[in-house]
Amino acid sequence: MTRSNRLISANETIGSVPAAERGLPAQIAARMGRSILRGELRPGDKLPKETDLLDQLQVSRTTLREALTILTSKGFIEAKQRIGTSVRAPSAWNTLDPMVMSWHDDEDEQALAQELFEIRSAIEPLAARLAAARATEADLAQLRAALATMAEDNSNPRLAMEADIAFHLGIIQAAHNRFLAPVGSVIRAALTISVPKTFAKFGGMSHALGMHEAIVKAIEQRAPTKAAKAAEKLIADTYERNFG
Repeated sequence: MTRSNRLISANETIGSVPAAERGLPAQIAARMGRSILRGELRPGDKLPKETDLLDQLQVSRTTLREALTILTSKGFIEAKQRIGTSVRAPSAWNTLDPMVMSWHDDEDEQALAQELFEIRSAIEPLAARLAAARATEADLAQLRAALATMAEDNSNPRLAMEADIAFHLGIIQAAHNRFLAPVGSVIRAALTISVPKTFAKFGGMSHALGMHEAIVKAIEQRAPTKAAKAAEKLIADTYERNFG
């Protein structure tokens, strides 16, 4: 069948959808989303008719419509009266949405992680600079607590990795910029991919603790330029370790 009249490959089954995608509508949306990301359906292509999709997927009309609602909310498709439902351009996709992130194939994960790191290199030094000027005592306490938990990586790796993510999100929060705060989703997405890999590769957090500590010290000293440079050093080192 052609690209435009079959959204689900014949060799794919609903049962192979990752367990993290809870609920049948979410599973259907994930499968459709992956087909769009792979280019099996391209911007401007129309989705198959509802009756054809129901036949392909063997789900109820309610389930299918809920799945299409998810895809619409993520910016992947749009329905127009008398035209039908078609795929939107990538510029409309909510690429930072955690659900959309999970739709990428494993082979695309490395490229995705690298692009997210590139965004981090622009965001985090700025956030550290602002945090050095605006962080409250509560912000500083949260950063210190995250750093302390990271240091316990040998006794509780899972909590240490969660603390690493919390540390970087804490800097975004400490910047106290209402427009910067939503970009924390980029940081979370990048770290969710990279932290476990870095942890496994280097056997813990010890190689990076000093660089994290330098960022906190600069923020505590109210030294914006020093904080930004410390953040740049950490990100550059992490980038080199992951992609160099």
